[in-house]
Amino acid sequence: MKRMKPLALSGLLALSLLVTACGNSGSTNGNAGNAGNAASPSPDSAGADSGKLDQAVWFSSIDFWNPPATWNTDPKSVQGAISEATGLSFEFNIPAQDGDTKLNLMLVSGKDFPDVLTVTNDVMVKKLIQSGKVWDLEEFLTKYDPESHILKDFPADVKEVIEERDGGFYSYPSHINSADARSVYPPSGEFYVDLIDYASNLGIMVNGNILEQIGMTLEDIRTEEGLLAAYDKAKNLKVDGAPVITLLVDGKGYQDSTLKFLQNTFGAMVVNKDGTYRDLLLAPETKDALSFLNQSMRSGYFEPGQMTVDNAAVKADVASGRVFTFIGNTANTSFQLNDYWQSQGPILAASGKVPTLDKSERAGGGWMKTLISKDTKYPEKLAKWLSYMTSKEGMMLHIYGFEGEHYTLDDKGLLVKTEKGLKDAADYMNTAVSAIWPFHHTTFSYSVQQPPTEETDKEAVTANKVQAAYGKDEQTHIYDSSALELPADLFPASSDNANLEMQIKAYKEAQIAKIVMAKTDDEFNQLYNELIEQLKKLGIEKLDAERNQYIQQKSDEYGVHAKGINS
Repeated sequence: MKRMKPLALSGLLALSLLVTACGNSGSTNGNAGNAGNAASPSPDSAGADSGKLDQAVWFSSIDFWNPPATWNTDPKSVQGAISEATGLSFEFNIPAQDGDTKLNLMLVSGKDFPDVLTVTNDVMVKKLIQSGKVWDLEEFLTKYDPESHILKDFPADVKEVIEERDGGFYSYPSHINSADARSVYPPSGEFYVDLIDYASNLGIMVNGNILEQIGMTLEDIRTEEGLLAAYDKAKNLKVDGAPVITLLVDGKGYQDSTLKFLQNTFGAMVVNKDGTYRDLLLAPETKDALSFLNQSMRSGYFEPGQMTVDNAAVKADVASGRVFTFIGNTANTSFQLNDYWQSQGPILAASGKVPTLDKSERAGGGWMKTLISKDTKYPEKLAKWLSYMTSKEGMMLHIYGFEGEHYTLDDKGLLVKTEKGLKDAADYMNTAVSAIWPFHHTTFSYSVQQPPTEETDKEAVTANKVQAAYGKDEQTHIYDSSALELPADLFPASSDNANLEMQIKAYKEAQIAKIVMAKTDDEFNQLYNELIEQLKKLGIEKLDAERNQYIQQKSDEYGVHAKGINS
């Protein structure tokens, strides 16, 4: 890998398949909010005093997050043990689609507002804050659980990012991974250093069984030409009587993942050689990425219907054994359950341009963001619950399960998953082991877990091999993208620029699909030229000028000035 400077921080926000955490009890989770409230006990405090189990509603807009649909109150289960510690059970409200739209309707109507909310959209977080319906967590915990460990040990660099983004500490972030966190929890081995420095969720993964069947190796398919030749050999094969899926794209989200990886591997960056911002679609390497998809479509390597399916369908195909290659967000596929998955890393473009990988050295503010409603009837219990779920004891339970059953500790005190632990984590939708993604803590996990081996945790090894292959490749140019991350609300809602942005988004989604499905080279070139011309007519360069102003300001502020390496 070619690097501008050593990286200290990974952007592994969506690496839920590897994120595990554990520890021993070290935080105080007492419910101080009950003190002095005897005159008129709230439903919450009365329930806590009586040992009553209250049920809170937990809403999430992440449709592919699937914790067990029914909360198990058996204290021998993970969920039951959480209930025993906190006095709460949960009813999940996770819409199958359009979660943000449904949450917007709840905000407008003011009815059936949930107790806990987990979202990924930064603009939605801002809407929730502006509605006045969610707590600033510092205020919330100070009032209802003043001894919470969160008030004492939350990583300062992560908190700074959240407060800069949201105007306060309103949301608890998933998958914490930062320099301040690592100063407390250093990686337990080189395995995790690789993940921190090199891993990326976007990539290509290859079915080693099919690769062997066609008589080729990973080295043979490192180039665009070699990969297309492999596709031609594989397209007529069958697995258990069913045709091979030569290339699987990432469902209806392919433009944000499949196309994005192809843009990266063919050398695109959002800044040109002068360091000026430009929409990634305007980077010349994007044409190469679109051409790869179009050639693959025209050659019958993937079906157009793949671009419309949901994540569940993608996962099912990945698990079928029939997929030769998948390009997209590997973290959402559960590929690690089958150790035949491999990766050659980059697809080296026929143009000879250098593959690129953006890694931010700044702390992340969370992939999933969890907020607490001011309307809840159970503030004391939710405060205790939040403190517990993010404590060492709580993370040990909800991510790993029970000591002796799901994991053991080695002679260094590092956690090793048992066979049952691995099995139950894979079956998290039923067992709840490792199912509570909003409170996964990447840095903590990488510190307290024994670095896995083929013998102790083949799934983690498989995931590492696939997800770190692109970043570790000597051809890949890794650059610090700290200053290139644009806030979701850079253009205020209902402003002219926000409306332009929406028009451009709708147009490019439709036009890209047409380009991918073009039937000839001439049609492809015509539709691609139309894309660039129409984007400029719609005003993309005007938006890019404002984006450039923002990133130049941040570049000066952070002392990081990225420049395009290919164009």
